[in-house]
Amino acid sequence: MDDDGRDFMQWIDVLAKGIIAGCAIGYLFSFTDLMSPGKAVALGGLAGCLASITFKNRQDDKKGK
Repeated sequence: MDDDGRDFMQWIDVLAKGIIAGCAIGYLFSFTDLMSPGKAVALGGLAGCLASITFKNRQDDKKGK
């Protein structure tokens, strides 16, 4: 696999992990009865997506890419 394909797969891996973790945390937050489960999972997934993008960019900056 070339470098572009490898970088793309790293992005997909990081985004998938971030979305799954965010959705799980959002669902756990829904147990507080402050928000409906659907809304909490959606917002958690969005927050996880944005957090994973930030994490990947910071990792790449440390590596000098």
